[in-house]
Amino acid sequence: MLAFGAKPERGSATCEDDVSDIIASDSKPCPVCGETIKAAALKCRFCNTDLAAYESARQAEVEHEVWSGHPATVYSAWQWILVIVTIGIAYLVLWIKSQSITFRITTQRVQVERGLFSTIKDNLELFTIEHFDVHKPLGMRLAGHCLLHLRSADDTSPSLKLYGIPDLEVLADQMRENSLRERTRRRVTTFIET
Repeated sequence: MLAFGAKPERGSATCEDDVSDIIASDSKPCPVCGETIKAAALKCRFCNTDLAAYESARQAEVEHEVWSGHPATVYSAWQWILVIVTIGIAYLVLWIKSQSITFRITTQRVQVERGLFSTIKDNLELFTIEHFDVHKPLGMRLAGHCLLHLRSADDTSPSLKLYGIPDLEVLADQMRENSLRERTRRRVTTFIET
């Protein structure tokens, strides 16, 4: 602590340092042009960039995982009946089938990995998907599940079916929004023949 009227020693903290720290914490560099702007600024006063839109566009470029896992072992009422009739043997077969499929859904694509020992992984980019069809057969509805049929413009995998995923209908809406966002980000346009 300094006595009244005493000069601070060289290298010691002063009020000027405190003021410069407050000013530095109140400002930030613009992510586009690098000029110093207010930390609470919504737009850069130098390059006129909308900072919120710039940050959301930057976040959209990063791939985030939405859901990953195996489909439910039993996803239809008819399968439950089969399990009961076969005294549980069908459950073992259905469990092995479920474990051999892994779905991974991200904000940019859908990956399906098939196989237990040797695996094959298919990728379907969300921006290529043209139709999201949700099917609710009676057996699936009774078990609380549905089937999502994705139809794509990609010639290598024009169709993909997802099933046994909890809250698949809500996930389908989220995938549709991500698909539209990806189309905008990649500047994809669709031509309709007449």
